[in-house]
Amino acid sequence: MYSSPFEELEQLAEHLPDEGESLLVSRRDGELVYEPFRPDELRDGIDEAYLYGRLVQANEQLNSLGALPLWVTGVSFVTLCVLGHATLSGSWQVWYLFPLLLVFSLCICFHWIRWRQEIVFQTEILPALRVELRRRRIDPYSLIAGVRQHAELRTLLEELVRWAPNTETPGKPK
Repeated sequence: MYSSPFEELEQLAEHLPDEGESLLVSRRDGELVYEPFRPDELRDGIDEAYLYGRLVQANEQLNSLGALPLWVTGVSFVTLCVLGHATLSGSWQVWYLFPLLLVFSLCICFHWIRWRQEIVFQTEILPALRVELRRRRIDPYSLIAGVRQHAELRTLLEELVRWAPNTETPGKPK
């Protein structure tokens, strides 16, 4: 046990880590304890600009897949409302059919978007992500944790959560 702060500083100087390494110093029972420290690489988010850029690009690619279904659903809904109103001779006695038609249309639109996102994720994004994970030696669950820290990557996170990393077929458990 060291009696002065100077002796503790000398002991600390003896245990200085190499460049790029970290050391955690704590005091237990009056003694200084030195432990190697390796921070969780992706816990606080993705720091590397290239990987972050790839993830943002994948997320935006998934987001853009909703445009066509939304436009088709909107135009179809308006067309069906006009045709329905004309068919009913301008009567509003069955007005409740229009909100019902809207809910039904939005459900179909949502499933269409999800289907398109799943196909693009499995065929284009997932193979590229697997290459990046292998190249950087990142665990898939660490990637999910890192993506979780970025709210702007929400669409990609939804696909990653449905993906089962330890299986060959995404989304299908063994």
